[in-house]
Amino acid sequence: MAENCDRHLGHLFFEHMKKRPQAICQIDAATGKYESNASVLYRSIRLAQCLRQFGAKPGDVLALHGKNHLDLHIPYYAALLNGMPIVGVDPMFKFEEIKKLFKLTTPKVAFCQCEHFIDAVTELGLDTKVVTFSEGKHSMQNFIKEYDDGDDLEEFRPAEFDLDKIYLWLISTGGTSGVLKVAAFKHKPWMLRLQQQRKLVQLTESSKNTPALHLSPVQWIGGFYNAIAMPLFNLCKIQTSLPPTADHVIDIIKEFRPINALVGPSLLESLLKHEKNCDFTSFDLVMVAGGKVHKELIHELRNRMRPNTIAAEMYGQTETMGQVFSLEPDGPIGSCGKATDVHQVMLMDPDTEIEIKKPNVSGELWVKGPMFTEYYNNPQETAAVFTEDGWFKTGDLLYKDKDGYFYFVERLGMLIKYRNYHIAPLEIVEVIRQHPGVLDVSVTSIANVFDGEHPVACVVRRPGFNVTAHEIKELVANKLSYSKRLRGGVIFMESIPRTSTGKVARAKLKRIAAIAYRE
Repeated sequence: MAENCDRHLGHLFFEHMKKRPQAICQIDAATGKYESNASVLYRSIRLAQCLRQFGAKPGDVLALHGKNHLDLHIPYYAALLNGMPIVGVDPMFKFEEIKKLFKLTTPKVAFCQCEHFIDAVTELGLDTKVVTFSEGKHSMQNFIKEYDDGDDLEEFRPAEFDLDKIYLWLISTGGTSGVLKVAAFKHKPWMLRLQQQRKLVQLTESSKNTPALHLSPVQWIGGFYNAIAMPLFNLCKIQTSLPPTADHVIDIIKEFRPINALVGPSLLESLLKHEKNCDFTSFDLVMVAGGKVHKELIHELRNRMRPNTIAAEMYGQTETMGQVFSLEPDGPIGSCGKATDVHQVMLMDPDTEIEIKKPNVSGELWVKGPMFTEYYNNPQETAAVFTEDGWFKTGDLLYKDKDGYFYFVERLGMLIKYRNYHIAPLEIVEVIRQHPGVLDVSVTSIANVFDGEHPVACVVRRPGFNVTAHEIKELVANKLSYSKRLRGGVIFMESIPRTSTGKVARAKLKRIAAIAYRE
């Protein structure tokens, strides 16, 4: 190997796929098509070789956008083999959002679902090569035909490069607030995490891969992680090129009986309450991620799974490489686990930055350990979240009980400031959800010249119910303190705006509340 180089994820993928060529790597549940390890490796190597012929080098960024079909991760694996940092593009992004992401990351090549990315590249004056998964002039098939040099792929080897200088992944964050930031990760922390986790798992020599559910969109950290972790743990990615509606996901679970899944609260709620009565008994592990999870969801999920299986709320951020706390399936419902020896954690008073050591007192979570290196091409944002001694300020409020269990409260920036009070929107949400006529709800705020901010409830009525704004206001007034009343009113909506990962699009909701009719 070249000087200052070391093994990277491309090496792990290359070697592991060769050992078990006949195992099924991925299945598209929408079409029934599937692909073996051997086929995925061959296509990835061939594309990686074409990218080298095109002129791509380690450090050149590859953008990836598309549905979870069988072609999506071929450029992903090719990028790993070539040392190309990967940036995922949210499938829900509009033209201006794509431009903003590309201006920040300047990809050398972009694999996307359709050709409209060309307009963004042209307007920015970039020389990005746009390759599409759909048919046409810019298709991936045509790209391969143009740059396939006919060399013997048996001679192919993963690229060698300095792991301290070349990034692995560039993962967008800040989607709920509307502020785009891209967390840049180096290879070594992820390499170490995967190697440690593989030592804890009994990997069999069976020619079969065990089915696991993969629903994460391409730009989410779960999408990045699952794409490489599932093959390395002898799991078959059960994905779908169709929208993952509750109906469709239940059909997938019935057909393929996956053992693992990472889901968001909104999808979990849909699955639990669906008339088809989703069967969770095939699962060994279900992790629920995406902010504060409603206690009744975890309780019902545990009741629906087999004894001795794991159903737990997971807390983590993109920046912290996902999960921070341990999974505690027998812990209190509502807890997101305990501290581990992987990350150091402490709770800090947001105003004084003095550590909070008393139980049941909320503070901002600070973390130190394996995590992102910087916000890509954004030194100001990077400096704002790291202390001089290396602690990362998560911007999340949590508290710890006397037994060491942590509980998520709210994003610090989402607190509503009414006079001298700080109000957590999720506390009001939990109260409003108790009303039988409420299908979905989120709480935001509007500005007030005298009080600072007033809470506003955005409510989706349950079919067959005619819940009124007065009922919602009275419910909150009877359950919560005077400062938390819905002074901003109630907005009835057809649906709550959400991001592609199922989180409430808070910035969009706040804009709606400012102009919508409030009762």
